[in-house]
Amino acid sequence: MAKSKSTRKQVSFKSDHSTPESDTSSSTKLSSKSANPSGAGVGNKVNGSTRTSSTSTKSSANAVPQIKNKAILIPFHNVLVLWNMFRQGLTENIEYTLFVGFLTLIPIQLVYNYLIISQLKKKSKDLNVPLLIVSSVIVSMVLSIPLLIVIILFGGPIYGFTIKNILLALHLSQLIFNPLIVLYALDFNQFTKIFEQDHIYRLIFVHPILSASLLTVAGCWLGAIPIPLDWDRPWQQWPITLLVGGYIGGVAGGLLSLVVKPIGA
Repeated sequence: MAKSKSTRKQVSFKSDHSTPESDTSSSTKLSSKSANPSGAGVGNKVNGSTRTSSTSTKSSANAVPQIKNKAILIPFHNVLVLWNMFRQGLTENIEYTLFVGFLTLIPIQLVYNYLIISQLKKKSKDLNVPLLIVSSVIVSMVLSIPLLIVIILFGGPIYGFTIKNILLALHLSQLIFNPLIVLYALDFNQFTKIFEQDHIYRLIFVHPILSASLLTVAGCWLGAIPIPLDWDRPWQQWPITLLVGGYIGGVAGGLLSLVVKPIGA
């Protein structure tokens, strides 16, 4: 009986001394629980923003075909074609030189189209590469008709300049539409997805093909500025400055894509 009483006393003594520790541990648990909701909220916010950025990146990747090496697709051949036209006498015989320059541009553009396809990260297994390359040139020539109408509507002279306008439209159609047709493989529905993106201009300028096509248009538009100036220079004749602006604008757009950071970078 004495042993049992002493045992009970020891048990009660231990339980009395363990109470502060249990209180401390319970208070610690409560404080950690009270701290967890805010931490969980911050974590959820971070995860949410990460998911949002990754979702936007995926959607932009679906809207624009991705390129392996952007530097390879900078259209430096524009400078060579333009230099060759000036060397052949662009300011003396505009119509003939534009026609010869267009014939020179076609085979170079075919090689450039093949480079575009080779630099695509994802491409369909059923893609007929030769057919796409050739059809892109033909479709671009067809699209030069509405482009000719746009040039006239924006103030292009008509009387006595019909052939020059047609040749200008043919050149610009190969610089603007041809690479886009190859990039999207004639899929117009996929091309329209780019207009549904949030950061559309950044998405364009980070891509060498899209940036080059857009700045070709901008360069051609800016090229009309020197024509009315009273300098009386041979290179101010219609449509030389527009042609130069389009060719140089394409190169500038390709170089710009190397500087602009992609979305999420």
